[in-house]
Amino acid sequence: MMSAAEEIKKGHIANLYLFYGEEAYKRRYYKELLKKAVAGGNTMNLSEYEGKDIDWQAVYDTSQTLPFFADKRLLIIENSGKFKAGKASGEEGEPAEKTGSNDLLERIVSNVPETTCLAFFEENAAKNKRIFKLIAKNGTVCECGQDTEEVLIGWLARGFSAAGKKVRKSTLELLTGRVGLDYDLLRREFEKIVSFVGDREVIEDADILAISSEVAESRIFDMLQAMCEKNTRKVLVKYRDLLANREAPLYILAMLRMQMRTMLQVAELYEKRMNSREISREVGKPSFAVDRLIRCLRYFSIEQIEHMLDAIAETDRRCKSGDIQDQLGVELLLVKFSG
Repeated sequence: MMSAAEEIKKGHIANLYLFYGEEAYKRRYYKELLKKAVAGGNTMNLSEYEGKDIDWQAVYDTSQTLPFFADKRLLIIENSGKFKAGKASGEEGEPAEKTGSNDLLERIVSNVPETTCLAFFEENAAKNKRIFKLIAKNGTVCECGQDTEEVLIGWLARGFSAAGKKVRKSTLELLTGRVGLDYDLLRREFEKIVSFVGDREVIEDADILAISSEVAESRIFDMLQAMCEKNTRKVLVKYRDLLANREAPLYILAMLRMQMRTMLQVAELYEKRMNSREISREVGKPSFAVDRLIRCLRYFSIEQIEHMLDAIAETDRRCKSGDIQDQLGVELLLVKFSG
């Protein structure tokens, strides 16, 4: 059975997709793959919507419109929040305007014409949501979850080989051990390492130790602790220390997102009365790191952590779209979190 990527590359385009999961790199990969396969360079047949205030009537109208001198038009919807765990449409207590938009969304995904490709890209999606089940029934659902260390080491090895570099598996394991298993963070470290070694062919452990950002994770946690203390000045000092260490603002934001995601996992498991050792095994983090996050839970509820993750995603979007300058955007978010 071919993967969704293989199907798209071969031109077998479904009318309806949902790509979901925490790995932003994969979601971007599928988005660009669909853009190339369906729309090509024809922006007249490409419509993109993002955020929680989408005009669903406009989406429906566009989805029903014939493409302009092409086989299909492509509609991309990102981070709508419609797939998060919560009340289903029509459930008691659901606001009337939300129920209406959910009903319209279900109508949209149930009536996608052959001439339209509708693709949703969501960081979070609950499998028990009615809209999730509807797309699984009528289209293609693809989870963009975090890959294993083995898969990422293979990906890195191919990248270094393409850059004309030789590297041992143990050296790659050192890199993933220091940086983690996030594609975007690893890609950034990969670029730094290739630049650092220059014309030298072989990458050694010493190069990884010299350039990779293990220290950043510790400083990010210090920043998180300062947020718990509502110490804005300390948060900004830690942030500027990272900037002085030549860490890019969006890299700092990505590291903060990783910490917050782990804290959310810890919070959910802690609510189930699991101890720190059990949680450590479950989330793949050392016990001491889990203990530190558990202490942070005195200051943040699960709902607050989810809200912070949403705010991080929104800041990331605004920075990447040019709505706000990277360094300022991250700084304003940190002030908001610690205020």
